[in-house]
Amino acid sequence: MDVLMRDVPEQVVITEQRMVDQAALESWLPGAMSRVLKAAGDAASGTADQPHLGRDHVPDEPVFIVIYEGNPNEGETAVETCTPLRAGLPAPVDAASRVIPAHREAYVRVPKSVVESGRIGEVYLALEQWIGANDLDIAAAPRETYWTDFYAATESDMVFDVAYPVG
Repeated sequence: MDVLMRDVPEQVVITEQRMVDQAALESWLPGAMSRVLKAAGDAASGTADQPHLGRDHVPDEPVFIVIYEGNPNEGETAVETCTPLRAGLPAPVDAASRVIPAHREAYVRVPKSVVESGRIGEVYLALEQWIGANDLDIAAAPRETYWTDFYAATESDMVFDVAYPVG
């Protein structure tokens, strides 16, 4: 497993949050991703009347989820779906938003096959161990940054990163 590091600039994100277990997460996530992307696209276009036509407003992070205090496989957990706005764009008044401070992340790129095999927990554990072994501290809740449409991806496609903000 290759662990990489990246710097993430301060971001204003459109967000939607829910308490979900794994089944509810799988049901809620596609719609939540679409809604935050649409709200960010509306902000980029300047109007809620125009459809979201692409991800040009988020060149580095199309959409990510933050998993707070727990594991959806073990019961209800707070999960937040986010997409960043292009720097300088105001958040739409009708969408929930927040500022994520600049930070460093340790991350691992994950193929769809790992998720479908039920081994995603191993990725989280290995990343946590790597962070500790490299004298870093976990600074915030873990996140999954989605780079492609998970549902349309093939087994060998890299679909998301598992990342931890570190300090």
